[in-house]
Amino acid sequence: MDTPQESPILRIVPFEQRVEQRAEQRVEQRAGSGSEEMIDRLLEFATMRDPRDGDSGKISHVRAVRLGVSSGAFFPHTATEHVPSAAARLGLTSIELMLQTASEYEPAFIAQVAANARAAGVGIHSVHSMSHLHPMLDPYPRRAADARVLFQHGIEAAVSLGAEVLVWHGPLRKEVATPEGWERFIALTHELAMACGGAGITLAIENVSRCALAQVRHVVRFATRLGEIGTQREIGFVFDPFQAAEAGANPFMMLAAMGNRIVNVHISDYRASDPSARHLLPGDGSLPWSALLRAVAGSGYAGPLMIEGPLGTDDAGIARVRETIAPLIRSVFPFAPDANRIDAPVATGVSAVALVEPPPGVLKGIALFNEGHFYEQHEEIEHEWHAERGSIRRLYQGLLQIGVGFHHATNRNYRGAVALLGDGIEKTSDFRPMALGIATGKLARESAACLERIIALGPDRIGDFDPGMIPTIEL
Repeated sequence: MDTPQESPILRIVPFEQRVEQRAEQRVEQRAGSGSEEMIDRLLEFATMRDPRDGDSGKISHVRAVRLGVSSGAFFPHTATEHVPSAAARLGLTSIELMLQTASEYEPAFIAQVAANARAAGVGIHSVHSMSHLHPMLDPYPRRAADARVLFQHGIEAAVSLGAEVLVWHGPLRKEVATPEGWERFIALTHELAMACGGAGITLAIENVSRCALAQVRHVVRFATRLGEIGTQREIGFVFDPFQAAEAGANPFMMLAAMGNRIVNVHISDYRASDPSARHLLPGDGSLPWSALLRAVAGSGYAGPLMIEGPLGTDDAGIARVRETIAPLIRSVFPFAPDANRIDAPVATGVSAVALVEPPPGVLKGIALFNEGHFYEQHEEIEHEWHAERGSIRRLYQGLLQIGVGFHHATNRNYRGAVALLGDGIEKTSDFRPMALGIATGKLARESAACLERIIALGPDRIGDFDPGMIPTIEL
C-alpha cells in the first residue's frame, strides 16, 4: 500500500496538526524498504497547537462522555438479545450491539432486541456489523452482492434500534494492498456512507489490526479522500487503542489522524508482554489510560466509551473497569476549557502552563528517572507528551530528552548524550524556575553541568563520566 505523500495542513477540531514525511526517511522508502515499522515512522505530527480562538467552546460537549458496553463484552455466555438486561444490571445504559450471525440481522430479531432495550431502560448507541459476513470486495460477484444485501439489513437494523452509528471493520489488508484494491475500497465506502447517511445514521470505520486502516499511514491516506467519500454525518471513525497497539501503531497518532470524525470509541487493554491476551479489560494491561482519555477529550469526541473486554457474569469485572476509568472520566472530561490552567508568559516567549500537578504518566516517569531507569521514564512521559496539546508539552519533551540523554551517557554513546541533553536542557530551561511543582531551573542547571563534563571528556573518555553527577528531579 502506498505511503501518503506530503499532506496539506489538516483541520482537526479542536486542534490543528500537520502530517509530514521526514526527508531522509522518504529517501529510505524510495530505496525499497518494505518494513511496516519503518514506513509508519515516516509520519510525524510536526505541529500541535492550542485551540484557535472560538474553538475551545467546542470542548464543552465532552461532558456527555460516559462508560458504555459492547455486547461483545458478554460474548459468548450471554445471547445478544439478553445483553440490554445484562448491561442494565451492571449500571451501563448505553450499549453497542454486535450482530453475531446472519439471523441476528433479521427484522424479527431486531424488534425483540429493541423491546428488550426499552424494558431495560438501555439506549443503543451503535450497531456493530459482523465483518466475516460482509466480504463486499470478494472476487466472486454473487458472494459480494449477498454481502452487500446483508449490510443493508444492518443499516435497517441500526435505524430500527435507534442507533446513531453502524460500525464496520472495512476489508482485510490484503484486499486493499494494490492501488486497484484501494480504489475499490474507497468506492465501496462512498456507497455505504451514502446509504447510511440516507438512512440517518453514520458509517463508522474502525482501525483494526488485520483490516484496511490498521496503521496510522492508512488512516491518513483514507482521511485525504473523505471529501469524496462523504460528509461528517455520513462517514466517521471508531477509535480503538487496543487495535492500534496490537498493530504496532501509535494510538495517539492514530487518534490525531482521525481528526474530528470520531463517532465511537472502543476500550479494551493490551499487554505488551503477552500479545496473545487480547481485549483485556481496561486497567488489566499496559495502555496509558490517563493520557489516552485526555487525548480523546482533545479530539472533541462526545459519546460513550464502549467496553469491549470480557465482563463475565459477576460484578468483579465492571468494578475493576470503574476503578480505572471512572476517575479519569471525572477528571478529564467534565471540565470547562482551561479551567485548570494558568497561562503565563515567560522570558523566552513560551507560554508556561501551571497545573495543579503533573499528570500520572509524568509523575511515574519522574519516579523512574530518579531511580536511574532513564529509558523507561522516556516511555512513560512520551504518552503524556502525545496527549498534551498545550505549550506544557514542550516541558514533557524536555524531561524525556534529558532522561534519554543520560541513558546514552551511561551507555557510552557520546553523540546521543550530547544531542539529547542539549535539546532537553534548552526546552526545560524555558520553564524555569518551577513548573507543575517541578524544580525545572535546578534540573536544567545540574544537567548542564553534566553536559559540560561529558563534552570535556570527549567521545574517547565518556566511560569516565561519573553517574553520581546525574541530578534527581525534585517535586
